[in-house]
Amino acid sequence: MTATPPLVAYADGVDSPRSPPAAVVEAAGLPAAGQHEVLLGWTPEGRDWLALPTVRGRTIMAGYALSAAVAEGRLRYLPVRLSALPRLVADALRPEVAVVTGVRRGSELVFGASVGWGPAVARAARRLVVEVDPDGPDLGGPVIPGPVVAVVERPAHRAPAPAPRPPAAVDHRIAAHVVGLLPDEPTLQFGPGGVAEAILAALDRPVRIWSGLVTDAVATLHDRGLLLGPATAAYAWGGPALAALAAAGRLVLRPLEETHDLTRISGVERFVGCNTGLQVGLDGSVNVERVGGRLVAGVGGHADFCTAAARSVGGLSIIALPSTTRRGASPIVAHVETTSTARCDVEVVVTEHGVADLRGVDDVERARRLVAVAAPEHRPQLHTAAADLPNQRPLEDR
Repeated sequence: MTATPPLVAYADGVDSPRSPPAAVVEAAGLPAAGQHEVLLGWTPEGRDWLALPTVRGRTIMAGYALSAAVAEGRLRYLPVRLSALPRLVADALRPEVAVVTGVRRGSELVFGASVGWGPAVARAARRLVVEVDPDGPDLGGPVIPGPVVAVVERPAHRAPAPAPRPPAAVDHRIAAHVVGLLPDEPTLQFGPGGVAEAILAALDRPVRIWSGLVTDAVATLHDRGLLLGPATAAYAWGGPALAALAAAGRLVLRPLEETHDLTRISGVERFVGCNTGLQVGLDGSVNVERVGGRLVAGVGGHADFCTAAARSVGGLSIIALPSTTRRGASPIVAHVETTSTARCDVEVVVTEHGVADLRGVDDVERARRLVAVAAPEHRPQLHTAAADLPNQRPLEDR
């Protein structure tokens, strides 16, 4: 009988560990030969070892460096929201070994730019390996917990993680609509991408930041006097500007058990979740996972933050996206390919053509308002599709 390979869980984030599974297993004191089962998340940097046929496993994110392995079937995609990950690794997917990236703070090992699910896998694993990044920034992250059995040096890498995508002209037009929707002194959450960067650049009033991710754009808020209190996040993606923000005591990195906790963030008044999507259905459902049968990303924190924002007193759940994809298709569709976030947790959809406010209206009116913010060339087809939806009267009859 073939022995089941040990599950090796990798901390996620822009500075996720680079060490190959065989090296991690060997450092943990286990036999390194044979196949290696891995559990991965957000991995922006490429990993040469992902192409090895001996490496297989699961991931809750399908894009960036993982897309080829997912497409080839060597990594199986798990549709899991980030807030559920700590329970999953403590139970059904408890790792034998976990590896996290750390930096030195005196005699302590602490998390660097990414905290994320690192503490959860560190506590759940039977053995913990810490990959120390001698060049990594100390942004004030928490001390690494868990049964540390080995400390290894971070391998050099030829291709650094790509920088967040800068905003395009269409992103700035979308951002102007979004900023007009914000209440006074909101607590703002945003994901990666050009639309989010444009929104941060367009802000003209003080905001608080509680997000899965922060970028250098948050540091510019501080420089402009628009950041109320410290920005709190699970992941940091930036350079010297974020390091300076942390040094000033205006950046707090926390594990996702805190940053993505629905009870905690739903209780924040005027919490605004500002997210995007691959597709928005005419009923308001959002797909952030696949298009044309191809996995593109993962649920991540999308459902967490949209739900929390829809529950927050004075808050708002916003989906902001261009009305045309890079291939010329409409992201507003009759039916989404996969429902990642339920329509009941989507309140406003924004494109460069305007705002579709879905609050307090029925399915027919939702469809009408979404068609109105679609690209003009796609509206006739969407109008016809809306009329054909089950239990809907034609739009022209309203």
